[in-house]
Amino acid sequence: MINNLSLKLVGKFSIVFFLVFSSIYSDNQSIISYETKYANGSGSSIDYFENILDINYYFDNGVYVFSQLEYSTPPLFGKETEDLSDMSNILYVQYTGSKYDLTVGDLYLLYGMGLSLHSFQDQAIDFDNSIQGLNFNYYLNDKISVAATVGKSNVKARINPVDLLPTVSIKNNMNAVGISYTTNNMNFLYNNIVYEQFYDYSDINNLMNLENLLGQYLISRSDYILSEKPDFDMLNVEHNFAFDIYFDSMQLYLEKSIVYYDKLLAERTEGYKNYLTMYANVFDLDMLFEYKDYYTPLLYNVFSAPPIGYRESTSVLASRNLHTVDFSNELGYMIEINKSFSNSLNIVMSYSYALHHLEDKNNPSLFEYTTTAGMKELEEHWPYKQYYIEFLNTSKSEKFYYKVGYDYYHEISDLKTIIAKTIPMQYSYSFKAGNSVSFYIETQNKNDVSSNVKHDYLYFNPTYNHFGKWSFALFFDYEKNDDVVKGLNYTINLKKSQVSIFLGSQKEGLVCANGSCVLQPGFNEGLKLNYLTNF
Repeated sequence: MINNLSLKLVGKFSIVFFLVFSSIYSDNQSIISYETKYANGSGSSIDYFENILDINYYFDNGVYVFSQLEYSTPPLFGKETEDLSDMSNILYVQYTGSKYDLTVGDLYLLYGMGLSLHSFQDQAIDFDNSIQGLNFNYYLNDKISVAATVGKSNVKARINPVDLLPTVSIKNNMNAVGISYTTNNMNFLYNNIVYEQFYDYSDINNLMNLENLLGQYLISRSDYILSEKPDFDMLNVEHNFAFDIYFDSMQLYLEKSIVYYDKLLAERTEGYKNYLTMYANVFDLDMLFEYKDYYTPLLYNVFSAPPIGYRESTSVLASRNLHTVDFSNELGYMIEINKSFSNSLNIVMSYSYALHHLEDKNNPSLFEYTTTAGMKELEEHWPYKQYYIEFLNTSKSEKFYYKVGYDYYHEISDLKTIIAKTIPMQYSYSFKAGNSVSFYIETQNKNDVSSNVKHDYLYFNPTYNHFGKWSFALFFDYEKNDDVVKGLNYTINLKKSQVSIFLGSQKEGLVCANGSCVLQPGFNEGLKLNYLTNF
């Protein structure tokens, strides 16, 4: 007898095969991309062979279908493909009409800025909190629209960034309704989200490894958890409000979520998430201010992925010390100023600061500048501070380009105290014929205060680009009193494809998306091959 799983698989792969053959023999528009990644290293390197096929298909009648298939044996992160049920990552069908939109399948949704609901997939960190169900948007007129969502999900996540496989798997049933109203200079949004969560003993046991207040709370009940091995269900309700007001040179956005939830294994409680961002152009200065206050300390958030409230670094060395946001308990802000001059010089400055709430204690002043000694005095709040300044310019002939920055990072948490100073530099020159060379250099002084160990790093990456047809790059990653980690990369750009070959070694480092991070394992003396094509 054919079971429900078999029927679902037949349905999914029937649609995929239909899309493939339709894209070849139909006038409808399709975009298909295929990417393969292969790695074979030595020592403790993790070998992988990953294949991802994305199919986008647009019908003339307003129907759009997207499917993603993956065959990975083994993957870098996550579960190995063992049978057909593991191959289908994403499948959804969307219809767009004159008055409404309807999406059925895997739903990727963003309500407001994501305080209550932001479902997304990111292959780099092996994360997907999509909802399997139905989303409906109806446009009453040019100003008012309503929305409804119903579905379920099984969100798998890692407690520790070093875990290669997810350590919790939380099932959810979710329903949401919302309304939005738009005028000439204002938007208003309200959403009501109701979702059931189901935790089994394994989830609760693994959540005790969290370093935050939820982990501490569960550890206080560890005798009961380990002896009784309980499961737990809860019903969460969120009311989400957002206002967006904008003028010629200014924009103000406010969003608030009121959250009612159950403590794991205990009584009902409530929390909140607040977010504010303001942009203004004053005297040709682009100024951005972000404020965040997230407080649902005893709830493990699976759908919430709000703004991180700090500037994400593109620096190789600075990104190894990225701040991982606790979306259930964090208070902070960021200020960023951008100034462009008539001679093409551009200056960027940013400052970020954040704390954790403590139960039954008042928070220290958020807007007083905190010295290094002051950070130590606030260590129980796990303070984080980072500021960055960058200068970049292009010559009048547009042949020479440079970018120089300075990054200061200081963070104290339960397991670490890090102070890092990084100087990233990039210099590029384009020759008359169109080929170019670039040199990317970074230095970093890092003080691991908790272990009283200091590190000095140098990163060097020269690249030659041959008229956009191919490029050749070298990588040197050096730590004082240690061996140089080096590699080379050759990339060739074909008409609709790109092939990249890497030989050598790479250091481990954090890879982050939306404030969530995993540890990219180091790679020793081996080969990596990437191939990407569109057809």
